[in-house]
Amino acid sequence: MKKPVILLTARGHVHFYSRVLADNDSYFDYVRAGGGMPLLGMAASREEAEMLAETADGLLITGGDDVDPARYGEPNTHSELVDEDLEESDFMLYEAFRKAGKPILGICRGFQVIAAAEGMKLIQDIPSVGLYHEHNQRRFDSPLSSSETAHTCTFVPGTRLHSIFGDTYPVNTFHHQGFTGVPDGFVLSAVSDDGISEGIEKDCVTAVQWHPERLVSDPKHRRIVEEFVKQCSL
Repeated sequence: MKKPVILLTARGHVHFYSRVLADNDSYFDYVRAGGGMPLLGMAASREEAEMLAETADGLLITGGDDVDPARYGEPNTHSELVDEDLEESDFMLYEAFRKAGKPILGICRGFQVIAAAEGMKLIQDIPSVGLYHEHNQRRFDSPLSSSETAHTCTFVPGTRLHSIFGDTYPVNTFHHQGFTGVPDGFVLSAVSDDGISEGIEKDCVTAVQWHPERLVSDPKHRRIVEEFVKQCSL
């Protein structure tokens, strides 16, 4: 049986003075755990983005540094940016897969990319606002590991995420940016107890603010990618 091909967005780091395009192996393992075949890629143009949308069955926009605030009309006050070409690739790929009507899953930065692409403004540094809890568990007074959960989300009845998690369920957290509310045309499917949006959905798009790929041993968190890959099989 042919496995759906899931495109993972590339991230960059410098190794021996050269930039390497890669991503965390946890994303590759997560897609495989869901029954898909991961494929790393980036688009250097809209034409390439459309070609990748024709080739792959679904898109997973992965985590990473912050979205450029210029995307939502704000000066940069607290944002650490990915490389400009990788930033552009994320947005072009999102647009191309949306245009092709193919499933998209956003995780952490991917959640924020989708929100910014859909017209949302982000809080550039949640701790600086002072209205919300700390959302990076590495900065807790007693830091938590990647495989530990940090807070509980409330899930909205009638959504895909609620069908997986029920009314409430614990998640991990590694972000310092976020938003409240929901992009136009989307449904809010998960929220933290301090009001930060944690999950949004729209037809074949699902996005979460936490990192379910780091909780792959939990059947509920694994179901996110299982349901996503199932969508990509249709």
